Amino acid sequence: MKKVYITGHRNPDIDSVCSAYAYAQLKKILDPSSEYIPVRCGHLSDSVKKQLSYIGFEPQPYMRDVHPKVSDIMLKPDIVLDADSPIYNLVNVYSMKQPSVIPVTEKGQFYGLLSVDDITAWFLKDNAATVPVYDFSIKNIASVIPGRVLKKSSFDSFRANLIAGAADIENFKNFVRPNQQSMLVMGLRRDHLEHAMKMQIPAIIITATESVEDVDFSGYNGLVYTTKLGTAEAMRRLRMAEPVRRIMGKQGGRLQITDLFDDAKEMLASSSLRGLAVFDGDSWVGYVTRRCFLSKPQYNVILVDHNEASQSIRGVEESNIVEVIDHHRVDAPKTNTPILFDVEPLGSTCTIVHQLFLRNGLIPDSLTAKVLLTGVICDTLVLKSPTTTAIDVTSAEQLASMCGVEDLQAFGKDLFSKSVSLSTRDAEAVISSDFKNYTENGMKIGVGQCEVPTLKDLEDYREKYLGKLAEMSKAGGYAWILLMVTDVLHGNSILLTSPSKFEGKLSYVQIMDHVFDMPGVLSRKKQLLPEILHAMG
Repeated sequence: MKKVYITGHRNPDIDSVCSAYAYAQLKKILDPSSEYIPVRCGHLSDSVKKQLSYIGFEPQPYMRDVHPKVSDIMLKPDIVLDADSPIYNLVNVYSMKQPSVIPVTEKGQFYGLLSVDDITAWFLKDNAATVPVYDFSIKNIASVIPGRVLKKSSFDSFRANLIAGAADIENFKNFVRPNQQSMLVMGLRRDHLEHAMKMQIPAIIITATESVEDVDFSGYNGLVYTTKLGTAEAMRRLRMAEPVRRIMGKQGGRLQITDLFDDAKEMLASSSLRGLAVFDGDSWVGYVTRRCFLSKPQYNVILVDHNEASQSIRGVEESNIVEVIDHHRVDAPKTNTPILFDVEPLGSTCTIVHQLFLRNGLIPDSLTAKVLLTGVICDTLVLKSPTTTAIDVTSAEQLASMCGVEDLQAFGKDLFSKSVSLSTRDAEAVISSDFKNYTENGMKIGVGQCEVPTLKDLEDYREKYLGKLAEMSKAGGYAWILLMVTDVLHGNSILLTSPSKFEGKLSYVQIMDHVFDMPGVLSRKKQLLPEILHAMG
């Protein structure tokens, strides 16, 4: 099922959070074939948290970015080998598929990745000029060769080369000497068998039979194993009885699921490895191969309450933007294909979402209606903002009837009474909580806005906030940073600004250094921003 993330802007206010949630509910009805996930790409202010808590709404989860990550391309293991399992098991694996790497575990814990290059290197080494020596275990011998144990050995594992009892007995004695580390593989040849037992070689595999009579094994310390397989087939399989761990090559670094696609691609490309293991913290969860990086994945994203990339979730430039629902000025990133782009000059994005419900002949459920109403009331400042339209008012009234709110003014007053005094809050967090970046004539400006229940306590926080504005302006390379502090209940605002050559051109009354009185000004977008742009020429 295709996933589509619906996000507001990076400094989430009530309208941003509420419209993302409500639009996800609408899209789930209209398009059940996709999964619509509301998220927020910034942290909530204390005031927003209290307002959402007041209506009994749990805000959507935080999502830091939509950069493609290792988790988006990671392969989950469908085949896993134990480190002690025989190499012969690879035959079964490659008869079904041809993986470039196979995960290997030890006692249930990740051990490493076995690559096709490791298998090739083992094969070449096994067929080199020198006589190969193998690591054998009784368990793996029984695993690769059907048969039975006639005589148990005093040891579970050993190292040995393979010899066939094909020579006559005299020449055979020259090959097999006392305590020689060899495994004898042959048919039932009694003279050869007795000599091999006398020499106490580690193991004897008797082929083409499962029963041996009239042979005394009591003085022999090694393994005697019988099989119906022929000598050639038995030797072929025994060469693959070594444990998988024996042929595993160099292991690469570990990736985390949160690592970026580009970083992981570079890490693998700069190595000679076929794949890398992926972890979630300390837990192994999968792996990636070179094929995973052939195409770069994209997150599907719907933007609400904003359309500018600079205000959006990090990595939005790499995402697939499928829709935009907004009520701000247009400065949207380019898209590769036509999309639904619904930008309307209304007071709230939540109003637009409500209208989209109506246009599709749908009515939001009670919780969604209350969430939408909260967004409308907060973004239009209880329907007092100059951005408020007749459609906003109608939507608010209809939503109120759906969720049982009888008095809109009282509901709005209760919402804004949840605002926390600026004197007790972190200045940078307040400025950044509902902050918009703009670029005008090549100059970078930033405008924040917050709502308070009163402006009478300005002196309690003025110096702290002016100092922080100046600090943020210098650190961020801004030409000007401003904070609009709005008393919604009384319909007035105060403007605090960083030092700037433009502040003297504002038409507002300056009441002290870097502080301006703005009676009746409630809208950043419709009232303050045009004044700022005018002051900047």
